[in-house]
Amino acid sequence: MKKVIAAVCSALLVVVLAFALTGCDKSGSIERAFKNAGYEVTSVKAEESSDLLKLLNDEQKKEISKYKVIACKKDASVATVIKFPSEDTLKEVLGETVYTKMEETSFINGNCYLITLDLLKALDIFRNA
Repeated sequence: MKKVIAAVCSALLVVVLAFALTGCDKSGSIERAFKNAGYEVTSVKAEESSDLLKLLNDEQKKEISKYKVIACKKDASVATVIKFPSEDTLKEVLGETVYTKMEETSFINGNCYLITLDLLKALDIFRNA
């Protein structure tokens, strides 16, 4: 009986951890939000994203395949969403001070970081995704 209870508890723990770890990835909802707002959404190879390459140091560039870059365009409005492997990696790349400032101004949503010049439309879509 103890083995059955232990197995059930282990299975529940695995399910809870799976939900906890996937809960911070907002890239899917962000991508859908931009599509629903009429943006053309395309994936960009991480190695070809100048926005991402500017952020990473040489050591971080060695693991560039762990990043995902989404380009969003609508008329003259352009936004780039960078999905980091984790929030901790995002903090490490930006630095604690910049991370806090970007989080307060809603340029960070989960483990995703928004780069845009269109502060009214794109930021509002990103923030509410």
